[in-house]
Amino acid sequence: MKELIDTLFTNEISVPAKTVLIKDNTHTDKLYFIKKGSVRVFYKKGNKEVTAELFLDNKIFTSAESFLFNESSIYIFETMEDSILKYVTKESFDAFLKKSENSKDFFYQTLLKQSIGHIRSTVDLLKYKPEERYRRFILQEPNIINRIPLNIIASYLGITNVSLSRIKNRKQKVS
Repeated sequence: MKELIDTLFTNEISVPAKTVLIKDNTHTDKLYFIKKGSVRVFYKKGNKEVTAELFLDNKIFTSAESFLFNESSIYIFETMEDSILKYVTKESFDAFLKKSENSKDFFYQTLLKQSIGHIRSTVDLLKYKPEERYRRFILQEPNIINRIPLNIIASYLGITNVSLSRIKNRKQKVS
């Protein structure tokens, strides 16, 4: 995977926390790889920001509807910490895929895994109580709690900041 990433993602940028990479209602022609850092995907509902997805080191991301189908992004993509990102343009990406069948399979699998992960997160919101959502979340990304602000984690889990603090405190007392 590293060789493929290095071959395809030839552009590299360093950006500070809170950098908006993709705005909602805009188009993007970039596919990103997080070399170091984190990105949140969110939308605005009234005056509230709702976190839909979180990406950490070594993840590939973009606004799929925009990058693949030239539609406007429905989400905002923003760095949560100082980040080093690599990217490839749509034109370079398409040219690369025409030359390599193995690469098509890799990116197809990556897109499927991310789609399934997003579906599971949505099901977790509907199926599990807040404590179980938190437990499952921490099992998937144990170090995330030290890197991501609690208000963003609470938004991602569909709970209030107060509820998340209570859940964390109960978990710490049990440990």
